[in-house]
Amino acid sequence: MIAAFILVLSVAALLQFAISQWRAMWITIAEQPLSEYFTTATGIAGDEIRADHFDLLTRISEQVGASGKRSNLWLKEVRIYYRTIRALNQFCEKQFPAFAAWANHELVACSLYAAATLDQRLSSHLAYASEVDRP
Repeated sequence: MIAAFILVLSVAALLQFAISQWRAMWITIAEQPLSEYFTTATGIAGDEIRADHFDLLTRISEQVGASGKRSNLWLKEVRIYYRTIRALNQFCEKQFPAFAAWANHELVACSLYAAATLDQRLSSHLAYASEVDRP
């Protein structure tokens, strides 16, 4: 019985660490400054990104597509996280205002990640286009 309890606690701690590590990796990307090219292409300035921009940014990112040099491994996972937090926020928003504030912060972080991913893709495509134009 004690061994099972230790196993459950160990798995829970490992899962918590894995989620924290994964979140830290994509938050680092989300905090990168966005280029002027991103603002020109989307019409959204970096400091104006809101939680509800996530779907738009991911849709544009998918339309642009990944270049051969850079592909994004985490956008699908962040989309799942975004939808989960949004659903929890809609369910708990009226009963727990503190949770709603935290959830909005997380949703904005997801949107910033989608914006950074799109910015990387746009920059990659621009760099590729400039290499192709050279004789």
